[in-house]
Amino acid sequence: MPIPDEHRAKVLTMRLDAKWSFVDDIRRLVETFCTEAADAEAASEVALAAHELVQNAIANASSPGIELTLALDPAVRGVRLAVSHDCAPEKVERLRTRLSRLYAYADALQGYLASMAENPEGQGGLGLARVRYESQLDLALDERLGRLTMRAYRN
Repeated sequence: MPIPDEHRAKVLTMRLDAKWSFVDDIRRLVETFCTEAADAEAASEVALAAHELVQNAIANASSPGIELTLALDPAVRGVRLAVSHDCAPEKVERLRTRLSRLYAYADALQGYLASMAENPEGQGGLGLARVRYESQLDLALDERLGRLTMRAYRN
């Protein structure tokens, strides 16, 4: 028996040479996709996560190519967002350390506040904490052969 359309995961995939000028457009596209495809309630949260992960990718990529894949499972309100790009080993390590420090706090709010306290006058560095706290998504980092994938998800 085939799975009814309303129970199938909805998927958005993009491959682009991301530029800073695209970031807000990507956020709007993701928000519209979420609203129309599956979950209007979570649309702004998922759009924020996409926005932050794309910004993170642009800032850390060693080449301009970025891939974004978003899968929404309306049956369980599941979200799987992955942003991939080429990344130098030292930047991968810095991101891995940042993520590890963030998850040293079981509570997402405490991790967010600790991230803000690390460098209160600095620019940047809060994106992953924002995704975890404001979007209420878990984060994971995968690195294979110089290609980094940052995942945000809710099962």
